[in-house]
Amino acid sequence: MNAASATPRLFGLAVALMYALAGGAIWCLLSLYSRGDLAGFSFLVALAVVWQLRGNGYAGRWSGALIAAFCVALASAYSFYLQAVAQVAAMLGLPMRAALLQMEPGMALAIARANFSGWSAVVVILAVLFAAGATGFTPARDRAA
Repeated sequence: MNAASATPRLFGLAVALMYALAGGAIWCLLSLYSRGDLAGFSFLVALAVVWQLRGNGYAGRWSGALIAAFCVALASAYSFYLQAVAQVAAMLGLPMRAALLQMEPGMALAIARANFSGWSAVVVILAVLFAAGATGFTPARDRAA
């Protein structure tokens, strides 16, 4: 891989990671506003990540599929973690920033893990698999060329 082909891929990787973190934050805000976990939002994050990676040279590559799966998993972990912090902040009457700085990460992870169960877990896992498959998939017409 030469420097000219590496630049779009590195750009695509960086933007996909930013999409994942921004998607997780938006997902958290929408979940707090709707008072639900909105696990289906993981598919919107997956679509954005897949679009970005496919457009920057990761289409049909196993590395692209792994990156896409990681990005969607990262977005969901970030969203559920922020939702857990928001729950603790609401219970204690603290601003979210204060709760984030004062609480132990293990406590937030335990709450996030408890919220990540049942249908939410199934939907997020399906979104992770969708992202990996959609990025790693190459249409037959492209394989022949």
